[in-house]
Amino acid sequence: MSLTGLEFVFFLPAVLVLHWAGPRRAAWQNAVLLLASYVFYLSWDPAVGWAILLSTAVDYAVGLYLAAHPGEGRGRRVALGASVAFNVGFLGFFKYAGFFATSLNDLLGAVGLPASVEVLKVALPIGISYYTLQKLSYTIDLYYDRIPACRNALTFATFVAFFPQIVCGPITRARDMVPQFSRPRALDAETVAAGARAFLLGFFMKAYVADRLGSGFADPVFGEPGRYGALSHWVALLAYAVHIFCDFGGYSFMAIGVGRLLGLELPLNFDRPFLSRSMLEFWRRWHITLNTWLFDYLFAPMVTGHGRMRNRFALGFMIVFMISGLWHGPYWTFVLWGLLHGVALAVNRQWDETYKGLCRRDRAWVARRRSAPYALAAWAVTQVFFVLTLVPFRAPSLERAFEFARGLFGGGGEERMHVASLHLAVAALFMIAYHGLEVGPGQRLKGRFAALPAPVRGLAYGLLLVFLLVFVPVGESTFVYAQF
Repeated sequence: MSLTGLEFVFFLPAVLVLHWAGPRRAAWQNAVLLLASYVFYLSWDPAVGWAILLSTAVDYAVGLYLAAHPGEGRGRRVALGASVAFNVGFLGFFKYAGFFATSLNDLLGAVGLPASVEVLKVALPIGISYYTLQKLSYTIDLYYDRIPACRNALTFATFVAFFPQIVCGPITRARDMVPQFSRPRALDAETVAAGARAFLLGFFMKAYVADRLGSGFADPVFGEPGRYGALSHWVALLAYAVHIFCDFGGYSFMAIGVGRLLGLELPLNFDRPFLSRSMLEFWRRWHITLNTWLFDYLFAPMVTGHGRMRNRFALGFMIVFMISGLWHGPYWTFVLWGLLHGVALAVNRQWDETYKGLCRRDRAWVARRRSAPYALAAWAVTQVFFVLTLVPFRAPSLERAFEFARGLFGGGGEERMHVASLHLAVAALFMIAYHGLEVGPGQRLKGRFAALPAPVRGLAYGLLLVFLLVFVPVGESTFVYAQF
């Protein structure tokens, strides 16, 4: 089951009725959500349903221990260490055992030794990359007394397994969500309307824009880059950039929309990243919940502590983004992608420091940085770099990534992709409108639409629904980030 699947058309209304028609008590509402979340979770793969139960129980027990033993002490450190070891080990076993075994066998083969390490093939529990980070943030924050312990097992289990975001995020924090789960939710017309709008936006992004661009333009060229010419490679790469944004961003908006329909507010995960003028800004706008997690729990302690990594920001960026690459998947293509972005952030920070020095010596540099040409150049460099680094992110292997990269500059075949497409035009117009409504005249246009009478706005939404009914086959969508 997925948020765009046919089953969800029947599943969500049933959950909403049970959630809102029953007693207005947190215990009832959480029981409904937990049952719904486990049904949703088991619909992906019942064979690994035990994984989320065990994982939840471990960190709930660790939380109770930390709450019962305040202050400093060896026992608290052991409890936190046990939580970290369990979560990292659990994730590592399911997600990376095969990767490391295969890599070791390749290394042995390269030096002429027989490959003797057995490669384990285990089913990956859906959402494990997401709920593992959620629970780790809970135990770490609890250890440092940043949050109180969640003593209610039902509340904690619902926080871990909440079905709209368990497959692809957003990655939530206990400090934000546990208080919401701990109190009864009230039905509010404005929140319901905001939830419906967010869900509709996300559904359009995912089920129409992402799916049409992925299957129609990106997949054919990435699948056989040697067949196509340079123009087709660039079209495929740009299509994939929009595809991955609308796939993951669309799911995030749908999750936020479902949360609002249930009286819960999930964190924003994407904030118009293609307006970014630096890589530092880009990663504050793209997959926000993952990047804030990585910077709060890995980067900041690493470079602000008292060890050898203190103030070594460039190395810290590279380490954190290589970890981010591995988090996305156990492949060397993701490691390369993470390394490239780590280097980019290090260069970005060094450029900012250098430019600040220039500004201190001559105030004319301040005006130059605020000028339109500088802004345009910064935006272009940022976006071109991001799009180019999607080549290893999308390619199934390093060899295929290099083959596709050669094709961008004329090293491919002669076949041309047909680009005169309604879907491509609609996707381009959507991206322009989505980002443009937040800058300059677009903001005024957005305000005017919001001020229109409700029937007029309803007609616009209705026309969008008709468009989706015509062009989107119900139940065919899958989510790229579900595999991460």
